[in-house]
Amino acid sequence: MAINAQSSLAATTDMPVSDPATLRAMGFEPDAGNVYVAAGVDLTGTRIDLESDTSVNRDLAVHPNLFPSGSVDYSPVAPKEFFGRVDSTGTQWRFSSGGSTEISRLGTEAFADAQVEDLPNGGVLQFFRWWWSDNDPSSAMTAFLFEICQPAFAGGAITFTTVATSTSTDTLTGSAAISTASRPIDTQSCYYLVRVRFDAATALLRFQKARLQFTHP
Repeated sequence: MAINAQSSLAATTDMPVSDPATLRAMGFEPDAGNVYVAAGVDLTGTRIDLESDTSVNRDLAVHPNLFPSGSVDYSPVAPKEFFGRVDSTGTQWRFSSGGSTEISRLGTEAFADAQVEDLPNGGVLQFFRWWWSDNDPSSAMTAFLFEICQPAFAGGAITFTTVATSTSTDTLTGSAAISTASRPIDTQSCYYLVRVRFDAATALLRFQKARLQFTHP
């Protein structure tokens, strides 16, 4: 029952991800289940071998029509919002350049995660954009946007759906926008997580910012 109820949370066009190398490239165990990819998202290039103000949230809950329906809005994620996927010591990362706000990998943990805040339930995701500085010709960074869900009013397995992904190119001022195919925002059952994979521990790879563009319901 839990599996059937949970599988209904993913869009009908979402496809399960089962390739162990691809799962590892996204920061999951190679035998992980309940990991999906949205239609049109190409994970081929990701495969490897081997700000939140609670008063604003309360105001939106009381005044759901604060923003006109269909109006475009943005939710940014700063580098200092990121934590290591597995980092019990807090010493795996370094903030440097850009006023000590850009994040680079210092230790062995390759993945850093941050939750996207202030998304309106029932809105529509339009684009995932991120910024980077990549001065390492032999390594890169890959960003993922995950939709992570469980049943809204019952227990159930966690599902992970890749909504967008992008890999850095060699430039000191890089940025890319990836369409999220007008995916509905579901904050009742899901939350949205940005994960960045650093393929080398070097200050030559620096993550600068991520941002979601969406429309209000």
